[in-house]
Amino acid sequence: MKVALPDSSQVIASEDFLVNTSWFTFFHDIWRAIRGGLGISIGGTLSTNTASSSNSGSVETTMMSYTIGRNTLKNDGDEIYIKAWGVFAVNANNKTIKLKFGGQTILNTGAIAANNGSWQIEASVIKKTATQEVIATIISSNTSVANSSTRTIGTQDLTISNNLSLTGQGISSNDIVQHAMLIKLTPKD
Repeated sequence: MKVALPDSSQVIASEDFLVNTSWFTFFHDIWRAIRGGLGISIGGTLSTNTASSSNSGSVETTMMSYTIGRNTLKNDGDEIYIKAWGVFAVNANNKTIKLKFGGQTILNTGAIAANNGSWQIEASVIKKTATQEVIATIISSNTSVANSSTRTIGTQDLTISNNLSLTGQGISSNDIVQHAMLIKLTPKD
């Protein structure tokens, strides 16, 4: 792995935060090299997205996504935790929400005529020796949505990057609006 040293005259940080993205990238790359070489995992929030997004027309639309970097789940027992939420439009249109990890759908509501109300999805992906243990749960204030959990055996190659995405499909645009998605890494102690 090659790591380029940023310009030494650039300001690295102010009192409150890291200012220069090239220095951030530098430190991040160094940390990834150390982590990968030592086989350790450091936990924390990987992503917080609060830019509302919605489905478009009647096609399945990725509303929010995040790429889980290669070897993020390095050790057996490391966990990716996902929490996402949003609302259904006030209409009788069929609406489908899916949570996907890599090439697998880990939660699928199926087409439901949810007229109004909010929804929340929580999921965990835990690395096992050759697979992942996955659980995903949806709850909603709309009684048309069955509060349920889905267990899946994940089969993603964790040595490559995997996309984590939440999609929505309705009849009209804005049938489903996603307001936020939070992704955390919890390493095995």
